[in-house]
Amino acid sequence: MVQTTTATALSIFLLATGATAFAPVSSSRTVSRNAVTRSSRPIRAIQPPNSSRLFASPLEVVDESTSTSDDAFDDYQPTDEQTAIAIKDLVVGSGYTVGGTSESQLLQVKYSARLLGSKFTAKIREFDIPNMVFPTNQSRILPGLEEGLRGMKVGGKRLVRVPPNKGYGDSWYRGVVAPNSHLEFEVELKNIAQTPGEEFMMKLDQFGVERALGAAACLAYLAISPMLEKSGVL
Repeated sequence: MVQTTTATALSIFLLATGATAFAPVSSSRTVSRNAVTRSSRPIRAIQPPNSSRLFASPLEVVDESTSTSDDAFDDYQPTDEQTAIAIKDLVVGSGYTVGGTSESQLLQVKYSARLLGSKFTAKIREFDIPNMVFPTNQSRILPGLEEGLRGMKVGGKRLVRVPPNKGYGDSWYRGVVAPNSHLEFEVELKNIAQTPGEEFMMKLDQFGVERALGAAACLAYLAISPMLEKSGVL
């Protein structure tokens, strides 16, 4: 009787003090259930707030702010192995887009160029063009340069690096661009004609208003001079 009373009192004491946490588990089913409950909890990785990096794997870090086109531009090497162009936007425009249609577009650009991988790093005077008007998809300019203009918007400025296979190849050009030369163009897209009237004004702007007036006067004189001779004026 005394032993039973003592055991009962000891059990009450253990329950009151929380010491039952150290008591052995009554069945293996309870252990299995607790193990499943704990293992099924999702494990979340802790990432610092406002982090600009994404961890693709424990050994690889990918930076969201890095542009693929900028990487290609910075990695461009003026070697024989370099066969692809590279671009870098200096100013992103807000107007019409080059290549926004499958049809030919009339572009108005300003550009300059320099040699890459050469001791002559200054801009080439013959390539300092303040105003040039040309249609796309008609092989009017270097294929690499036209490729580099795609996606530009009116008002934008872009650097375009062109390898020889998309430039002047293995031939001299005007005695200033040597064979197998790599070129860097700085291009500003001034306008894209949207109507026949805009096309005429762009061509007139390139030709020059004064030159156009002079040419019109010459043509008019040639047209009326026979009549003036018959009338005895000339």
